[in-house]
Amino acid sequence: MTLIHDTHFHGRFEDAGDAELNLQRYFAVADQLRSEYDNAAFIGNGDDLAPSLLGLEYEGSHMIEALNYMQPAAVGAGNHEFDFGIEVAQERFQTSEFPWVIANLLTPDGEPVPGTQRWTTFETGSATVGVFGLGTESFHTITSYPDDWQVLDNVAAAREAVAALEGDVDFIICASHISTGAQERVANNVDGLDAIVGSHSGVVFDAPKTFNGTTVAEFGDEFGHLGRLTFDLETGELSEWERLDFYNSAALGDGDSPPGGDSENHVPRDVQEIAGDEELASMAQAYTAELEEQLGQPIVESEVELNATYDNYAVETGLGNLITDLMREVGDFEPGIDVAVQNAGGIRSNTMYGPGAITGINVMDILPFPNEIEVYELSGAKLREYIEGSVRPMPGDFGSQPAIQVSGISYEWWGHDGETNVENVFVGGEPLDESETYLVSTNDYVAGRSVIGEGERVLSSGQFQGPFMIDQLEGRDTISPTRGHRMIRVDETVDPATVEGDGETITLTASLPTEASEGFTPDTYRVVPRTGESVTPESASASDGMVTATFDAAELTELASMDDPTLRLVGGFDPDEEHYGYTNDGGDLIELPPSSGYSYHQLKASVDAETVLAATATATPTETETETGTETSGTETSGTETSGSQPGFGATAAVGGAAGGAYLYDRLSDDETEG
Repeated sequence: MTLIHDTHFHGRFEDAGDAELNLQRYFAVADQLRSEYDNAAFIGNGDDLAPSLLGLEYEGSHMIEALNYMQPAAVGAGNHEFDFGIEVAQERFQTSEFPWVIANLLTPDGEPVPGTQRWTTFETGSATVGVFGLGTESFHTITSYPDDWQVLDNVAAAREAVAALEGDVDFIICASHISTGAQERVANNVDGLDAIVGSHSGVVFDAPKTFNGTTVAEFGDEFGHLGRLTFDLETGELSEWERLDFYNSAALGDGDSPPGGDSENHVPRDVQEIAGDEELASMAQAYTAELEEQLGQPIVESEVELNATYDNYAVETGLGNLITDLMREVGDFEPGIDVAVQNAGGIRSNTMYGPGAITGINVMDILPFPNEIEVYELSGAKLREYIEGSVRPMPGDFGSQPAIQVSGISYEWWGHDGETNVENVFVGGEPLDESETYLVSTNDYVAGRSVIGEGERVLSSGQFQGPFMIDQLEGRDTISPTRGHRMIRVDETVDPATVEGDGETITLTASLPTEASEGFTPDTYRVVPRTGESVTPESASASDGMVTATFDAAELTELASMDDPTLRLVGGFDPDEEHYGYTNDGGDLIELPPSSGYSYHQLKASVDAETVLAATATATPTETETETGTETSGTETSGTETSGSQPGFGATAAVGGAAGGAYLYDRLSDDETEG
């Protein structure tokens, strides 16, 4: 039999970065494969209703119409099916003309989620196939799933499903919406399961993997890839497979090569040569026309590339700085909001934008959730607890991650061996005071699932993040958000750096963490102060286990001359996998670092400011720019981050403007300011 997989459409009819990669072409190929192969079935793995601008506007009903037309054999329910609450999810499931399956979600009474089945069977040609779904065990914390509804352990639910199906079917499939690592755990601990397709992670495998006789295939999400797996029904083994890699030849630059093609199983498909399904094309046009008219025009020009990819989980991004800087402009607070925090999972589309025009649709694709901006009074102790609790440590599928974007606060973070820590936490350039009360801007999703919600809410803005950001950007000609040092990764802390100067230069020398390191990563070193711009060296090298970085004396003296500068030399090294000892379920060492946001680990060595000043008594400081949270031009001037000031934009004229997004505001009731 043949499986064509999967869906994971996020409520979109087209790719956020390239409209030529779209549902009508994707399905045309899937449907062709379904007709070409005997005993073929199209399997979905969920997250089909949201998050996206269309998902927010239609709450997933548009995708039910599309999926009813496409007629998948079954779809495993994902977490984003529940973004608009359990009642909407049930309604969408119940109006579907195909089965939704999820074995590990139950009502308080132990029944399947209404409109879904825990498992089911279907006939394809001569084969009877059993299929069940699995969702991530963190359902309660990542979506609007009722607290009193049950989420079962994935392995236990999978064993129950296989036991119910085996003996009556020729083949058993899990339509998965769990992470890559969790799938390996299920496969290794559940006998009788033939295949797991899809995932929560959106990972693209080079080839299917086999664990305990179970074939596991993950080929990304949305419209970039489509998988075909052909199995021998007698043995249950994979006999043929291919990963179709879609690309748009019209978007390739001079000298660019199409993706894929590096293996006979990776098949490049130019979407310009694919005739899309006409019914789906008509459906997409009907749903998108009104939104295109209202939000399709440029609202601002970006002078830099904006990174809305999943890198926002792993590293500080200019876009993350832009979003959080704007969140501190909500309301009318004097002297202003101290800190803003944004969950990385709320930054979607997984696309790069610009340089160039940014449209309202772009913004809504980046911030598609019905998340309202709120402001809380929070103690410094709770603020520290929040940022430390947000860090995702190793071991993990995607490595150590801060998992948030921030404004007004900077800190060092560490996450290893299942533990986390933050150090050198500064708010507005000053050390965090755990007994002080700070104003913190966030969204209601974060507040409802973290210690921030334990503070006193002083503003319910009535503003969804996407429309609010549109309003804030429309008054500006250009934006140029940059990365700074708001979140500094520290994997290893080494002895303080030694300092030598000759009046013109300063040389800092620090030890590499020899047991943890296999080498030095050039072009990653800099000295970071508690506030203001970091300074990069004129040269950096490594020898005999030591790193030597030489700086312009005047620039480094400038940093050392500020009050309590808290100088630190930070930079990269190649991690030694054996030292860290992280392994997968099969006992093999995990290649480090696994995060797409980093290609190295990072060390920190403190730098004594008094020693720097003593070594450069003859050097003359020169002016260096202070850190700008987000640079702008036009009707607003750019703010600078100095001790006691707020980074990011200056105060905006009004919060409640409705340009470019009024039709979305009425989804919230008229909340009033509290407190």
